[in-house]
Amino acid sequence: MVARNKNQHEKVLSYVERISPVTIDPSPTAITVGISKRFLLFEAARWLMRRVEEDPRLTFLSALKRYKAFGKLLHGSVRQLYRDRNHAYVKNFFSEMSLYEAVRDDIEWMHERNPDVSLTITKRGILIYDSYRKNSFNVLLITPHAGRWIPAVLLEKQVLNSQERAREEDIATHRIYGDIFLSKGGIWIDNKLSRFACDYNRDEERAIYEDKSEPWIPEKMWKSPLTPAERKWLLEGYHEFYVTLQNLIDSYRFNIIFDGHSMKDGDGRPEISFGVEFIPTFYMPVVWSMRRKLQTMGYQEVEFNTPYKGGNIIRWMHNRFPDVFVFSIEVNKKLYMTDNEEVADRHKVEVLAQSLRSLFDFEREI
Repeated sequence: MVARNKNQHEKVLSYVERISPVTIDPSPTAITVGISKRFLLFEAARWLMRRVEEDPRLTFLSALKRYKAFGKLLHGSVRQLYRDRNHAYVKNFFSEMSLYEAVRDDIEWMHERNPDVSLTITKRGILIYDSYRKNSFNVLLITPHAGRWIPAVLLEKQVLNSQERAREEDIATHRIYGDIFLSKGGIWIDNKLSRFACDYNRDEERAIYEDKSEPWIPEKMWKSPLTPAERKWLLEGYHEFYVTLQNLIDSYRFNIIFDGHSMKDGDGRPEISFGVEFIPTFYMPVVWSMRRKLQTMGYQEVEFNTPYKGGNIIRWMHNRFPDVFVFSIEVNKKLYMTDNEEVADRHKVEVLAQSLRSLFDFEREI
């Protein structure tokens, strides 16, 4: 903590030096200032440092802006972004209209529920919602497969059509799990990029799907090979995602971290499954309690590690923070999709979201 505060102090002082017309540590040729003015400058630096320490969001945004690969960010309250959602500066922030429309829809959805939530958006479609409450219960929710956007140049190269991709995409999971974030407070990182462009829940070598790289990938994945520039762009997004996770963990403190997914129906697949491969044994009674609660709601097929134990995100978290309560949830698409498995049934989504939200009402059980 001392080293971290020292680094922050040095960065703030460096910032003050850049914006000030004077030099704090003057050289013989520099403009010198009196003791009283120099004291005021140091006081300003200390005030800035205290603000960063008191507000983890400032620390987080500062860290993202230092990572130059992100480029510009959109950030503000959902209320502000909703107000400006049709303005040119918001539309032009995104490279494609389809990505803008997906983000706009999410802003409108969140505005109906809590317009005071803070929101940060990257150019590749990562959305970071913030309702963090210091010294309170906070979750970190991750929905890495909720997105369906694929850049047009890559979409033209794919063999799979939208119906084939929909079988494996986590359709509407941002709507299913988002209510947990809204009810408990914390941080939610959502992703608009389809896993069929780059899968952030795989290790880097497997993040871009190839022929037969997954059990459900047919003979051919791409009509023509991706160019080095296209691969570079996709992997830059992959790295940005994990840089975002790292800075969230560095800036905030969470009680529970979980990764929300869906799975297509199939033989032996339960209605709901918890991926607990990397959860500390200490927290298993909590997950057993969650399982019993779901069963009392009527979800009889609730299992552990069936068929997934937890992907790369959970493994990555566990390797860095082995004592953290981190796990994944998979919901079977038969619980909320229409019969053709391409569209989510809105009413069923709301029912499932309410059930999952109640899993985190720990206060009522105490």
